[in-house]
Amino acid sequence: MTLTGAEAGTTTATVFLLTMLSSLFLAVGNVFLARRNDLGWWFYLLGIFAGPLFVALYPGQNDYWLLLGAVPQIIAGALGLWGFSRYSLRGRYTRRVNNAGFSVAALILFVVLVLVVTLLQFGQAITAPRVLFSTLGNPAMLTPWLNALCTGLLTVSVAYLGFGVRWAWGALALAGAGLSALTTLQPLLSGSGEPLFGLLFGYVLIFVTAAYGLLAWGTPVPAAEPEDKQEGPSDDELDLAEAERVIAAEDAEKDARAKDAGADASLADEATLEGEANAEAGQAASGTEESEAVEAKRD
Repeated sequence: MTLTGAEAGTTTATVFLLTMLSSLFLAVGNVFLARRNDLGWWFYLLGIFAGPLFVALYPGQNDYWLLLGAVPQIIAGALGLWGFSRYSLRGRYTRRVNNAGFSVAALILFVVLVLVVTLLQFGQAITAPRVLFSTLGNPAMLTPWLNALCTGLLTVSVAYLGFGVRWAWGALALAGAGLSALTTLQPLLSGSGEPLFGLLFGYVLIFVTAAYGLLAWGTPVPAAEPEDKQEGPSDDELDLAEAERVIAAEDAEKDARAKDAGADASLADEATLEGEANAEAGQAASGTEESEAVEAKRD
């Protein structure tokens, strides 16, 4: 009961457990994103699938209007992943993400997107906007509105991280702190008992990891790190170089053999010519001796 606030096996308990799992995935994703690592986006998307998306499709819940709140969170993760992919790699998964400068236009767009995502968290209620906005003055609706606002703040902040906006970490930390405060105060205000400590733990982790990301991104990314300069050639490059050396050695050996064969052939030709010259000289000498012998006989 303390962990989920509901009996085990009920739909409410399952939904709370999925939300806790989602917050843990988001916190782990923050740690990787603080290191500018692509794996952070996959943990974030896992968190969305485990939480908002699965909750909307969970049997017994059957509230497909909740997809209006889950889809923007998926889009935020996909957009951030695409934004990260534009930066060059400095390792297997780490990117050279440079911090973007502050822009008033980016801040205005941020506020507008947060408000839009906040409204989408109410699902079917947005089909009756007059009734929805009339609840702003109702103290009992203060918690749902703040919860939706923190969710919208978290969603848009994550999307901005994909484009190197460092101050988005501060907004993300604010969202985590707000969700933690709501989880702590809501049971006390409603008199329903103790806070949901499992959910509170996940939200506190989101706050802590977002603060860590804000500090980690305060260090500029070097243009070229020493480990990149000292990095040796890959296995494929080594294999290719070895193959080239073997081919070059074989070609050199073939050339040497061809030169030796040519030299042997030249020597053989010279020996043949010398033999033929000697034979001709012998024949000439023999002919001379025969001529002298015939003349001697005549005399």
